Amino acid sequence: MLFATAFVDWFPWALSVIALAALIALAVRFVLLYRSMKREKLDRIAASREENATLRIEGDFFVMTALLAYHVGAGKQLAAGKYTLKTQDGGEISLQINGVVADFADGETICLKEGDVIRAEKDVGLKVSEDI
Repeated sequence: MLFATAFVDWFPWALSVIALAALIALAVRFVLLYRSMKREKLDRIAASREENATLRIEGDFFVMTALLAYHVGAGKQLAAGKYTLKTQDGGEISLQINGVVADFADGETICLKEGDVIRAEKDVGLKVSEDI
C-alpha cells in the first residue's frame, strides 16, 4: 500500500518529464532538418547561378555538369542544332530547357535553338547528331 501511494505521487511527474523530453528532441530534430534543407537549397541556387559553365570533352561527347546553365547560340557554350544524349547510367534524365522540365532517355535526340538555356539534373553527355 505504501508503494501504491508513492507511485501515484511521482508517476504524473515522471510522465510529464518524459513527454517534455520527447517534445524537445522532436523540436531539435525539426530544426536540424530545416537547417539542412535550407543549406541544400542555397547550394542548389548558388550552383544554378554560376555564369561561367564550361563543357568537358569525353571522347565524342561534350559533358554538361549537373545544375549549371548552358546557353545556346553563337558565341555561347553550345551551338544550335540536334544533339544525342548520353547519360552516365544509361537511364533517363530530366533536362530543364527554357524553364520547362522534360524527361529524356539515353540515346534520345534533342533539338536546341538559338537563345535556349539548358540545365541538367545530373551530368549528361551531348554529341552532335549526324541525322539532320
